[in-house]
This record gives sequence, C-alpha cells and structure tokens, in this order.
Amino acid sequence: MADFYSAGQAFLTWLQQSGAEISPKIKLEDMRHAQAGRGVVATQDIAEHELLFRIPRSAILSVENSILSKEIPAATFETLGPWLSLILVMLYECLNGDASNWAAYFSILPSEFDTLMYWTADELAELQASAVVNKVGKESANEMFLEQLIPVIKEFAPIFFADDERAPQKAEEMRDERNLALMHRMGSLIMAYAFDVEPSVLKKDVDEEGYASEDEDEALPKGMVPLADMLNADGDRNNARLFYEASSLDMKALKPIRAGEEILNDYGPLPRSDLLRRYGYITENYAQYDVAEVSMDMVADLATTAGIHSESRIEYLDEQEVIDTGYDITVSNPFTLQESLSPELVVLVEMLLLPDEEFERLKKKGKLPKPEKMTSKGAEFLHRLMQIRLAQYGTSLDDDVRDFSGVPSVNGSGSKERRIAMAKAVRIGEKRLLKQVEEALAEKLAREGVVTKRPREIDEEGDVEMGGTGKKLRS
Repeated sequence: MADFYSAGQAFLTWLQQSGAEISPKIKLEDMRHAQAGRGVVATQDIAEHELLFRIPRSAILSVENSILSKEIPAATFETLGPWLSLILVMLYECLNGDASNWAAYFSILPSEFDTLMYWTADELAELQASAVVNKVGKESANEMFLEQLIPVIKEFAPIFFADDERAPQKAEEMRDERNLALMHRMGSLIMAYAFDVEPSVLKKDVDEEGYASEDEDEALPKGMVPLADMLNADGDRNNARLFYEASSLDMKALKPIRAGEEILNDYGPLPRSDLLRRYGYITENYAQYDVAEVSMDMVADLATTAGIHSESRIEYLDEQEVIDTGYDITVSNPFTLQESLSPELVVLVEMLLLPDEEFERLKKKGKLPKPEKMTSKGAEFLHRLMQIRLAQYGTSLDDDVRDFSGVPSVNGSGSKERRIAMAKAVRIGEKRLLKQVEEALAEKLAREGVVTKRPREIDEEGDVEMGGTGKKLRS
C-alpha cells in the first residue's frame, strides 16, 4: 500500500517539476477496490469550465519529445507509423530505467492487463462467435515486432543501447520471449492510455465544422499524456475533457463537479466488446453502443447459395465504397431496423437482388438502391442472414441469460471467473441485438404477407441450405 501511494506522490512531484499545473481541488486516488487502479477525485466543488490540470506538451511521452527523434532519421519513424514509433520510443525510455525523463511516470503504469491480448484460449472461447476475437491481433503484433521493429533496433543498436559495448547482442536479444512480452506491454499501454495528439499547428484538412476524416485521425501522432490517462471513463457520467492548446493539453470540467465525485473522461461510443479488447473491463452503461458484426464472407456465401451472387455487381459496389470486410448491426433507441441495420449492408443485398435491367439502369447513372426502401426480398435475405449469424454462437440467448448472474467486481485482475462473466455479457449483448433485428424483419415480412422460413440445415461453420419449412412467428 505504501509503495502504491509513494509511487503516486513521486509521479505528481515529477509532473509538477515538469511544468504541469494541477488544481488544488483534485487528488490522485487509489481505486483498486473498484478494479480501476488509480483515478482522480474532486476534493472541493469545481465549476463548469474550470481548469483541472494543464500538462505542457514537453511532458508528453511521444516520439517528438524523446531523444531518439534526434538520433534516428525521421524517415524511419514515418516508415514505422504512429503505433510502432511510439512503442519504439517507450521501449527505449523504459529500458533506460531511472535515466529516463519519464521514469516516475513508468513506475505508476500497470504491468498486468485484463485485455483480450492476455486471455487464455479457453477464456477467449467464451466469446464464441463475437467478431472481437478476430481483432485481438497477438500474432500479427508479434509479426510486426519481429519484421519491422526489431530490425530498426538492430540497425540503430549503438544509439538504442547507448554506451553499452554489448549493444549488438542486446539488439539480437530483443527477439527473446521476455522482450517480446515487454513490447506487448508497451502496445497495451498505448491502446489503453495513449491519446491522438493534435499538433500545436493544425496541418490536416478539416471540414467547416472542424472535423477531420477518420484516415487523418489515424495518422495523428500518438502520445502518452501523464495524469490525463489516470482518469477513468464513463459513457454517461463523464464530466471532463482534454483540450489541445498551443503549448499544453488542458483538462477542464464539462459541468459542475461536487467534492468527492470522481472526475471522468469518455471513451466515446465504444461497444462493450471493444471496451474489453482495449481496456480489459466492461460496464453495463456501454451496452447502448453494442455492435454485432456480419462478415462480407457470410453475405457472399448466402448470396451464392441463393443464386444471386454477381462479381460484376460486387465490383460496382466496391467502386461505390459499399463493400467492406464486415457490416455492423448496432443498438438503436427507440429500436428501428433502419437505424440498427448498416445502410451499406441493405444496399449490398438490394443490389444483388435487382433484376438485370434495373441494375444496368442504376449503374449507368452511377446510383445505388436507397437503404430506406427495403424490399420484401431484401428483408427475407437479411432475415436468413440473422438466423445464420445467430447459429454461429455455441449457446442460445435463452441459455446464456438463464445462467448469467452478472460480472463479479472483487476477484481482481486476471480472475478467470470475472473474464468468463465479461465474455458472456458481451455475447449476450450481441445475441440480443441480432435476435431483435431477426424478429423485427420477421414482423415486417408478416405484415407484407411473406412467410418466413427457417433454414433446413446450418452446419458448424454457418453454411446454410436455403429453403425449409414455415416458421411460426413469436407472439
């Protein structure tokens, strides 16, 4: 307990010595009892827009601020990209120990995580058919470390391991399991804590409302912002936000905060599956952002079985930026098919179902079917698609709900019981969403006089034989 407290105090002292301004109305709090590590709490009432703390840009752990940026060519960092560049810098600073300017900061950053990267195979299996399983990326991360990061470390070994005669050997040792684990730790820290740091002089193109495209946001340099990353997040109760100024990053209150209240940031509209993947926990209020993904491969397989797959139409849809690797089914409140179904998915299905002459007419005009005008045939195809997607999960929604007793909050990080419960909560949310869409499509078809059909056979890979017997609608 003393070590935890003293490390936090040493960090705050270092931060203030680095030029940070910290309001006397806040304090760093031990929140391990709530599975939240550290957090920031108000000690006095705080007014709306009041400054909570100001972090100088020079204190951000970033490529720009590391000595490596002066020693290694800029072209090398550009080749690595924002993610691997920051991992390289963090490895360098971490391995420098007390000699690093950010030593006090590293001392309070976690070394253990509950993110999906650290789950065992049987724990990941509890997520069943959730698309998030394919986004863990441990193998691809290892590949990037071995093929892109380590060659850079070897090339610049005398700089990376300065004043060490064993620099070449140490660079080769970065391939060891222990050092690969260290790289994964740096990557996990970045995923959970790093910010996309807008430059002091904005260079990217923005629209008239001040928003940049997603591609441009991905290209922003990443940085670890001390203290800002100590704030926990909440989708409903967030009361603070980070503002980018010319020489600092300022955390300000978005609303009045009373003494004793936790100061909370917001991750944005993340589904619980991504919350689990990136941060290692879930909360019920993020269920409003849950997503169930339907893969393009599944759509193509069903279209082939139904005899409507067309390479020329797929090619045209690709030109129109409709084709993607997957399509999101999202929560809507109040629920509507139009809001929950991906419009690109509806357009894809309707385009495949069009008579040849109608397709040629739209193609000639460079147009697409309107997603809000879903036909009965489109609804029938999507209804079958939802059935197939639901069948990919290893258990039924009813069984999951009956067996689920909530996520335990006191078993500690790495608890198998807690991980399995979080996985079950995620898959329940996805199944509920898919079931809601399936039943709404069935109701739409019933109103239009179309009898919905249950697929005759769905194998373990989700392949379906079209046709079947009539399905009795739920009351």
